[in-house]
Amino acid sequence: MNHCFIKITLASLLLVQSALATSPQIRVRIGKDQKTVKISGRDVDRMFWPTKSYKEFAGLKEFLFNCETAKKDKKYKKPIKLATIKSKTGSLKINDELFRGSSYIQTSENLEGCDIIMESSLDEYLATLLAKEMNAKWPIEALKAQAVAARSYAYFKMKTKQVSKTVGFETNYDIESSEKHQVSGSMLDATIKTTEASLQTKGEVLLDEKSKIIPIFFHSKCGGKTLRPDQVWDNKVSGYTSVVCPFCHTHGMKNWVKELTEFELSNSLKKGLLKYQGVKATQAPYKIINDHKANSQVKMYAGDDFHVIKKSRLRAVLGRTKLPSNYFVINKTKNKYEVTGAGYGHGVGLCQFGAKELAKLGYTYKQILKHYFPNMVLKKIY
Repeated sequence: MNHCFIKITLASLLLVQSALATSPQIRVRIGKDQKTVKISGRDVDRMFWPTKSYKEFAGLKEFLFNCETAKKDKKYKKPIKLATIKSKTGSLKINDELFRGSSYIQTSENLEGCDIIMESSLDEYLATLLAKEMNAKWPIEALKAQAVAARSYAYFKMKTKQVSKTVGFETNYDIESSEKHQVSGSMLDATIKTTEASLQTKGEVLLDEKSKIIPIFFHSKCGGKTLRPDQVWDNKVSGYTSVVCPFCHTHGMKNWVKELTEFELSNSLKKGLLKYQGVKATQAPYKIINDHKANSQVKMYAGDDFHVIKKSRLRAVLGRTKLPSNYFVINKTKNKYEVTGAGYGHGVGLCQFGAKELAKLGYTYKQILKHYFPNMVLKKIY
């Protein structure tokens, strides 16, 4: 029995390694503006780029980078690569966390310290991400839907080099591990289930109707209806449509009620109009026109002037604690304003708790994706 178990385990391991061999490599910034960086590994190759010094180290080796000196060197106006570190075992310990892949250390964009970049296979990256962005214990079909969404977003970043284009120079990474992009984890975050979800959807991404790669967004809980990207941000993304989601209401954060003082609301509306629309609206208090939660905008009068602002802009000014989602309505009660809402997150794309419920009802990951992205096409690209 033991020999049989070992054979099955080895066969599974070889299958995983074979699948990962054809997976594209992704570069992920896992640390930003670090003052010190500690990296250790066994049988390590190190390239120190400023002096083009390459060296191999046998056995266990530890490197300590003091990044405080980076901001003192004024001759560099953009990030420079300091070192590349690889282990023949395939894994490295970075600041006490275990990662798979190669590590790059470079000065940060503002020269306040060092950035840590990990390069690994896209599907290994996704196996760690699923445990962070969703929940490793959720139904496998929900995890697979999330894997496709996250892969699509990451692949878009890789192919368009959007990060580098945004900052105006080569950043040496495709995506960062943060709420700004996607949150990934270490080797120990990946489980058998998250690895299966990644490999069983290997190479699959969502494309728009013209087979164009686009960013695929996801969020925790829509509250009843998803939003299009242009309803939340400035950018219009092809392929998206708003869909009704009656599936997430029994999961996650319950419907919520928040109170805002007249000053809080008036001040945030004033700031939002100025910051996002360049409109100076000094008249207060503002008269809110009552509307439905699903409407993506807040309509108001400031004296005789009529204004419209996206709910996402108001949420950006007030913060997520005051407004957990963009699915809300504002009503005045005496000297205060009551905000009644549902859901959690920006509300665009895949509703994670909705996906969980659909998976529990027997939907496949393809059916889940079809519900939230009805106009998009699922395609295997590698």
